[in-house]
Amino acid sequence: MAILRIDEKHTAAIALAATGLYLCATILFFLPLEYPHKITYCVSVLTLASLWLCPWQITMALLFSTLGDHMGSCNNFLGQMGFFALGHIFYIIYFCGRYFRKVEPDKKLTGKAKGYLAMVVFCALALLSVAFFKIAPEAPAGIIRIGVCIYSTLISIMMVSAMLQRSSLFALGAILFVFSDFILAWNKFVEPVPYRHYLVLVSYYLAQWLLFIRATKFRVGPEMRLLRF
Repeated sequence: MAILRIDEKHTAAIALAATGLYLCATILFFLPLEYPHKITYCVSVLTLASLWLCPWQITMALLFSTLGDHMGSCNNFLGQMGFFALGHIFYIIYFCGRYFRKVEPDKKLTGKAKGYLAMVVFCALALLSVAFFKIAPEAPAGIIRIGVCIYSTLISIMMVSAMLQRSSLFALGAILFVFSDFILAWNKFVEPVPYRHYLVLVSYYLAQWLLFIRATKFRVGPEMRLLRF
């Protein structure tokens, strides 16, 4: 349930307005304009709109993401990682609750479903392997390295829980989020990544919008389901 109530007939208008403002804020961010904490404003648009459109867990996830962006604009990597970790916790709470309410599979899984679940687990384990054995050892010893391990675990759980929703939008949003953070961490701790600025932020902004729009009641058309299981 959203934090603030709204008549359902206004849902589409607010979702479209938020999407338009979000697109404008994103374009402004990539333009050579200087203003304080410019990275913070994009996701804050979705956070505000989510008060009326999304379950409270999504609002909290977006809020902590906005605070993480702010910490990033202040060059506070530990604070940035900490706020985003809290955001992922709220995404996980939402996805797990939704899974057991709406998506819980039957006891007997089809062959395709078993294959899909195996792929999801493999992706999570592959992500954790790279994070623990390649990225974390390159991070400064101490709280940063521990934080990288904890954060990697949380975002892996978030990705798995999103991919189990039978929703292509949730799955793609989570995968793009993981891709964005993977590029950011690899560039910061392992070696420079070409075009990292665009790879990190374009995938991040698209990920947040996909997670936001799928969590609303607004639908532009039928969504492709990944699997029936």
